[in-house]
Amino acid sequence: MNNYKNYAQNYSIIDNDELLSVENLHFSWGENKVLNGINFTIPKNELVAVLGINGAGKSTMLKCVNRILKPEKGFIKLLNKDINDLNLVELAKNISYVPQSVLTQFSMDVFDVVLLGRRPHINWRVSENDREIVSNTLKFLKLEDFAFRSFNKLSGGERQRVIIAKAVAQDSKLLLMDEPTSDLDLKNQIVVMKNIKKLIREGKDKSAIIAIHDINIAARFADRILLLHQNELIGEGTPEEVLNEENIATVYGVSCVVEKRTEYESMRIIIKDEIKQKNKRKEEEE
Repeated sequence: MNNYKNYAQNYSIIDNDELLSVENLHFSWGENKVLNGINFTIPKNELVAVLGINGAGKSTMLKCVNRILKPEKGFIKLLNKDINDLNLVELAKNISYVPQSVLTQFSMDVFDVVLLGRRPHINWRVSENDREIVSNTLKFLKLEDFAFRSFNKLSGGERQRVIIAKAVAQDSKLLLMDEPTSDLDLKNQIVVMKNIKKLIREGKDKSAIIAIHDINIAARFADRILLLHQNELIGEGTPEEVLNEENIATVYGVSCVVEKRTEYESMRIIIKDEIKQKNKRKEEEE
């Protein structure tokens, strides 16, 4: 009976299309509230962009999902399992994380840096399969020419691409990326996002959550948008549903024109100007 119960539990996890569930998430830095009752779910094979101004809680939310930070309150489940019930190896097998910046000066070749992503899967020693995954990842992200260059001699953008490769080689179910294109030139921003989109679309039950500032990158590549404002989630849906003039004015304080997606062009947001706030005293007099 116990064996059947365990099998049923395992089968329900595999069969469920919901990859991540976040319920009533709260987080504060001292008295400063950062996240206030955040709720959302992420299905399998979906690329989700998290948008909001600086300090909106984008990075904090990713760190809570990855258990780097401990929420005050709320539940985070991965494949129907509370992330607090996962040991560190299980967590690393299921969630990979690309931070905003990498301060570590790895004095090793790029190949070996990417190989570090395989650590959760390595028992005694590195296998040929691990090396093959690293080689394929470097090829997939067009980093073959970097393989035997020293990581600490790369530019900031090149390092960022290598850290993304390390996370991809980790082969996790959920990829968390905090500003993955911030140090990249325009071409590599597009190349990296195309590759991540392809990975999520074609990968087996994988999804990605990307915190990003560029709303046009988000509009072009994301399946869904999470829009944070004043510690709360004020918009959730497709780019067309969330990225409208009203929401952009509310969150970013700018006016804009939204050009709808066509058969040949992706959705585009053209920023016009800041929205100047009236003097409160004048408003009261009026």
